[in-house]
This record gives sequence, structure tokens and C-alpha cells, in this order.
Amino acid sequence: MADLAQFLERHRSTEPYARSGLRLLSHGDGQARMECPVSGPTQNVNGSLHGGMIALLVDEAGTVALASADREGRPGVTTDLAISYLAPALPPRVIAEARTLKVGKTLGFVQVDIRGEDGKLVASGRMTKFMGR
Repeated sequence: MADLAQFLERHRSTEPYARSGLRLLSHGDGQARMECPVSGPTQNVNGSLHGGMIALLVDEAGTVALASADREGRPGVTTDLAISYLAPALPPRVIAEARTLKVGKTLGFVQVDIRGEDGKLVASGRMTKFMGR
């Protein structure tokens, strides 16, 4: 799991984390929870969470979930990302809940649901990652 710890440390210092306020709440056993505030740089012109931020959240939370399920802690590289936007993600924040569907030698699959503060499902995403080797 050293790879996962290094990955998390590197990502906490990146520009998207610094500007958006993304925060990892929990991770392990193929799951991850992450929050994102809906304010300032994360909002679109209508005041809800920007669709690009939702995509980033699916990618980041999904990557942590997959890496926590992989014996070697590999984060992989995204090859496919699909998102269904179901409702506006309103302030003050959203929570992403990611769960690994499968991790193989070369591919990993994850499902990420994003809910508003009230628990309403606002977006759902699936991601495939190339795990290498």
C-alpha cells in the first residue's frame, strides 16, 4: 500500500485540490468517500457544482477506491469516464461515494455516486482504468 500512500500525498498538493477544496473523508477495502464544497471556484454560472468538477470528483474518488482495492495500491490511468448528471448539485457541499466493482491485472472498474447535503443523488459515474503490467 506504499504506492497508495504516495499517490494520496502527491495529490493533496496539486492545484485541483488546493483550489477546489476537495477532501478525502475515508478510504479502504475498495471504497472511498470524498467531499467537495459547492462555492467559488467549483460553481458554474447558475451557482451549482460545475460539471467538470463532478467529473474530477468521480475520477479522484474512483481512483482512491480502486487503489485501495488493488494489492499493490496501483492508481491506474483513466481510459473511460461516463457520468449521468441527474440534478443540480447545490451548496454547501457534495459527497462522492466510490466503490470498486472489479480490479484485474490490466483493468479496474469503479462506480461513483455523488449526493448533495440532503442525500439526493445528483450524479452517478463509472470509470475504467488501465492498471498496467
